[in-house]
Formats: sequence, C-alpha cells, structure tokens
Amino acid sequence: MKFDWGYFLEQLPNIASRLNVTLSLTLISAAFSLVIGLMLALISYHKAPVLSQLLKVWISFMRGTPAVAQLFFFYYGLANVSSLILNMSPTVGVAVIMSLNMSAFVSETIRGALMSVDNGQREAALAFGMTNWQLTYRVVIPQAVRVALPPLFNDLINLFKMSSLAFMVGVRDVMGAAKIAGSESFKFFEVYACVMVIYWVITVIMTWGQKGLEKYCERMF
Repeated sequence: MKFDWGYFLEQLPNIASRLNVTLSLTLISAAFSLVIGLMLALISYHKAPVLSQLLKVWISFMRGTPAVAQLFFFYYGLANVSSLILNMSPTVGVAVIMSLNMSAFVSETIRGALMSVDNGQREAALAFGMTNWQLTYRVVIPQAVRVALPPLFNDLINLFKMSSLAFMVGVRDVMGAAKIAGSESFKFFEVYACVMVIYWVITVIMTWGQKGLEKYCERMF
C-alpha cells in the first residue's frame, strides 16, 4: 500500500482544526498541575510532619502508574461510586487526571530546584539582615527558577503529549479527529502521520519558547 499524499494533505488541516481542544486541555492542566505541584513541593521541602510522608506515597503512586490506567480508574471506575464523576464531562475528567498526574512530576522538579540553593547562601543572607521574604525573593527564587525552568518546560511538553489520551474517553481532540477520519476512510497510515506531524511541530515551537525564556531569565536574574 502506497502512502496517499493527497489524502494526507487533505486531512492535515481538518485534524489540525481540533488543536484548540488539545492546547486548551494542556494549558488548563498545566496551570492546575503547577499550583498543586508547588504546594506539594513546599510541604515536602519543609518536611511537614505526617503530610510529607503521605505525599511521598502519593507522588510515588502517581509517577509509578500509567496515566491511561489512572484515567480509566477515575472516569469509569470511580464513576460507579460518585455521581459527581458520573456526570462529569469527558474533557473535565481528562483535565483532572492530567493535572494530578503531572503535579507529581512538577512537585519533584520544584522541590529539587529549591534544594539546589546552597544553605551557606541562606545563612549569609540572614546574617546580612535580610528578612525571610527578601531571602526568598533575592536569593532562592532567582537560582531556583534557572534550575527548574528546563525540566518544567519538559513537563509541559510531556503534558501536551499526554493530552492524546483524551480521545479514549470520547473527547474530539487531534487524536479523536484522526480516529474518526481513519474509521471513515481506513487510511490510518495517513491520518496518524498527520497526528505525528502536528504534535511534532507544536513540540518544536514549545522547545524554541523554552530556549527563549531561559535566555530571558538569565538576563533578568
């Protein structure tokens, strides 16, 4: 079977038209995962009694189990015991799991960045009369941002690719549009080639943005 370039070029814009759904899922999940991840990181960093130990188990579980299994367990399994989840739209369900899953990775990234700041610098800053806020703003954050930025952008890229799971619960995103087109024409080779090209192009753009932001942070901090 030959690759049908005509059909590929015809379907590329049709499948790409659902990119708004994919990007919306990614950005919303990124915002929530960053907030949740920051809170988890602060709890772990300050070694809050009991909570920090429970979080280790939670983070290990979320990092150690497949996102697709988490999605099915949440959206199909817990729906049997929760009317809230039962009545939840597929898009919201996917966003919840994406946020929870990625927050486990984000929390470890932020915690590692905070811990990378040398304790000697903290002690010196306090010895010079800085308040805890000044210490955080002038010493910890500038260094932690530079350390955390590259892996956080990698987490964002991974989150973007994770959004491809949405079609498995009926969301018509890029993958969902490809599945429908492939089912109608049986030209799965071409439609999934479209999907890979779309994801690849967006990932390259995000990587360029990452490099630009790194340079900006180097100038600002």
